[in-house]
Amino acid sequence: MNVPFFRYDWFFQENREQIISVHEEIMSSGRYVYGEYTQKLEKQLAELCNRKFATTVGSCSDALFFALQSVGIKDGDEVIVPPFSFVATLDSILRCGGVPVFVDISPEHFMLDIAKLEDAITQRTKAIVMVQLFGNCHPQQETINKIAQKNGIPLIIDAAQAVGIKSNGISAAKVGDIACISFDPTKIVSAYGTGGAVLTDDENTYTTIKKLANHGICNGTPEIAGYNSKISEQEAAYILLQIEKLPQTMARMNEVSEKYLSQLNGIEEIVLPHKCCTEPNCHKFVISTDKRDELRNYLKDNGIETKIHYATLLSEQKIVKGRKFLKHNLSNAEKASKQVLSLPIYPNITDEEISYVCQHIKAFFCR
Repeated sequence: MNVPFFRYDWFFQENREQIISVHEEIMSSGRYVYGEYTQKLEKQLAELCNRKFATTVGSCSDALFFALQSVGIKDGDEVIVPPFSFVATLDSILRCGGVPVFVDISPEHFMLDIAKLEDAITQRTKAIVMVQLFGNCHPQQETINKIAQKNGIPLIIDAAQAVGIKSNGISAAKVGDIACISFDPTKIVSAYGTGGAVLTDDENTYTTIKKLANHGICNGTPEIAGYNSKISEQEAAYILLQIEKLPQTMARMNEVSEKYLSQLNGIEEIVLPHKCCTEPNCHKFVISTDKRDELRNYLKDNGIETKIHYATLLSEQKIVKGRKFLKHNLSNAEKASKQVLSLPIYPNITDEEISYVCQHIKAFFCR
């Protein structure tokens, strides 16, 4: 048996006729950018995340960049960020000329360690980027929000992986001044290309980001130096279809996660993921083990594809070499980067495939 890490076509295969119908409708309309589907999507995203405003953009990378620009990040400004994330989180800071200040993660949930956050804040701190990771939201996100407010520092949420997630009824994209979402093809709700969104409750921030995404234009006139960052009507329509079916998708992802947890429970050599919120979307299923590389090779030899999120810390990426950055003790992140392993998880993975993966993990540790 071969088990891929992800099946990118799962939603299309299950909703082929509906997707083709929408595609033909849009192609016949002649309106390919910022039509009724995009406007409906922005409204629906705001409602889903309990935000006043939502703006679609070309990617979550752009969303993070625009968010930092909108709060005034410029050359030399310090931005606190965890080192354990995808490189896009770092790119956005560097694009603004900001100075990344890397603060360690919790060993339990791999997100920002709140105990180390306040020690990293100085008068030079101009923003905090908090990452919601692996389909969980930070269990102390409200406390982090209060710390940011107490210090008068904008809190930007990298909620790239957090569509649909709630903790005690509060959306993972509701916390902070600005939240950024990804519609990368690997996400629970995805584009058939790329896309992102910025969410906020502040009208001035919303207006600024709308300008940044559309050549700096407001009422037909360029007012600031902007960019061309849009999604197509087709992408918006596809995303809307997935949002309609999001409850079922999340239910299945949680079911898959529970099957993994049940079948892998009791293996002393691995640490299973910890669910930090009441309604996760289980975007990734990440285990930890001292024998990560050996296990990964063993699974590969048996037809099981895995990934490592993340093998290289942001503080160790080539793009920071020769640039100014600061880092505190990152021992938890360094340990995680050597131990984490992401197993295959997606809505149409079969129960037989899950059992096959688990059987081989058990076999590896029982050799």
